[in-house]
Formats: sequence, structure tokens, C-alpha cells
Amino acid sequence: MIRLMRIRGFAVVLMWLTYCLLPSTASAQDSTSKDEIPIERCDRLPVVKVHAAGKDMNFLLDTAATTLLNLKSFSGGRLKEVHIASWTGTAATSAREVSLDELVLGKHHLRNVKLPAIDLSPIGKACGGPIDGILGMDVLDQMGVTIDLKRRVASMGPDNVDANATYAAMEDSMEPCMVAFNKGDGAEFEKCLDPEVVMYTPHGEFGGRQQVMAYMQERFFKYAPNLVYSTRLREARMFGDALWYSYDYTLDTPVEHRTGHGMSMCRKGDGRWRILNMHNSSVESAPAASKDAKAGANPGVGSNIP
Repeated sequence: MIRLMRIRGFAVVLMWLTYCLLPSTASAQDSTSKDEIPIERCDRLPVVKVHAAGKDMNFLLDTAATTLLNLKSFSGGRLKEVHIASWTGTAATSAREVSLDELVLGKHHLRNVKLPAIDLSPIGKACGGPIDGILGMDVLDQMGVTIDLKRRVASMGPDNVDANATYAAMEDSMEPCMVAFNKGDGAEFEKCLDPEVVMYTPHGEFGGRQQVMAYMQERFFKYAPNLVYSTRLREARMFGDALWYSYDYTLDTPVEHRTGHGMSMCRKGDGRWRILNMHNSSVESAPAASKDAKAGANPGVGSNIP
């Protein structure tokens, strides 16, 4: 296990952090809207203050590792086998599983956390200071942390992002896309797709705007404006500037009635939302009951296209 934690590994991690995790222009927001935690140093290793077990502790930042506690800093817990990731890969080892009522980084709180604890004394000895744990990618991602080594801060956006409100705003913003879909206006609808869009359907997988638009034309646009498509949101979450959501849907065309489930992701860039990927599955599919009846239906399409 000590071999997995050799200091040369953290040098690699530091290089990776320097070149890959500097904040992009899209995430460079007003500092007053973010919780910024100073990044300190233990020798050349990045360290932040984490409040756990009722006191402030020093945790090493390592995006290539699993979050770990130093067995010397935390008592209790039960012995179990855990899988620990580091820059060299993932390995199974025995560790103490310690339960924490709360783990606090800046203004962000994680409650009822269970983390593995092993002896991290060699890291502290190598950097010349106490190391109480390693803050890995699992917790950093959960807290939405952006690491800026140039400014030597770890930044986090607001704790509570209302994904449902963002979803509603996205639907309003993409209304012209739905109008274009209803009209079968491929040229206009194509602008609503991310250049790297990927679509998974019961009829195959389609990557890029060209393939997705060819599928749309073959499956739907030829029936425009006689399309009736409705969705019911199940769950929405934010991942950086991307919105992920799952839903139930119903689709009617002059020749088909279909119901199913779907997942989709939209990404906002250049001031507008675009569809990044879609994954729809069918629960039930049947021929349309009446072609004439469907032709007279009032079209309505949600923000998730099957």
C-alpha cells in the first residue's frame, strides 16, 4: 500500500492539476458567488483545511486518489476490504471504515460520511508536516470543487443549485428548437444540437450532428407537423455547466404510438442551451390507432427528442 502512495505519484498529480484543472472562462465567475478555500503547502504538495471529528485538519488534494483518512488521526471504525484508487491504478486492501457525522470544506458540508482510514504517516514524514487525510476526486466532485493552482484556491459554487429551476429555464430557452422540430425545419433544429451530440435510440446509436439529423429526418421530420410528443420529468441534476435529466415520454405519429423512458443532457455555451446527448428506450410500441385522427391532432413536443 505504501508503494501506491509514493511521493513521485503526487508529483505526477500536481502536473496534471496544473495543466488540466485551471478554471475555464465559463467557470470564471465573480469570486463573491463562490466559496474559496486557500490551498496551503506541505513541502510542494497542495493541502487544504478540512473540519472533521470536531477539529480542523490538513488534507492533501489528490484528484487521482480515493478520499482517505489517516488512521493516526481518526480512531474507531471497523476493519473491511476497500478499493483504493491512486495514480498507479486501483487496488484492494484492508482498511478501517470510519463514520463521520460531518465533513466540512469551506462552507460546504457532507453529513454521515463513511471513509476508509489507513496509515498515511509516510506522506506526512515526506512533506514535513501533519497530513490527516487525502481529499480525492470522489468527494471533490461531490462538492463541485474547482482547483486553481495559479491563484492557490479551491473554489466551489453555491451549495444548493436548483436543477429543476434550471431545467424549466432550459425548456423556455429551447422553445424555438421545439417549434423547429414541429415544423420539420432541419436547418433550424440542427443549431440546437451540440457538435458532439450523441443519440442512443432503439434503432441504433448516432454520433454528431450529421448522423442525428439524418435519423430525425427519417424517423420524424417527414411526419411534421403531425407529431405529438410529451414528457414528464423524473429527475434533474447539474454537472458544471451541463444539465442532466431523466423523464418518461409518449410519442404519437401518424403511424406509431410509443411510450418509454429517457435520459438527456444539455450544455449551455455561447449564451444558449444545446442538446449534448440523448438516450431513449421503448416500453411500449404499437401502430397508430387512426392515421386520420393523428393527422388532425394538435402537435406538442417537449424538450427531449426521441
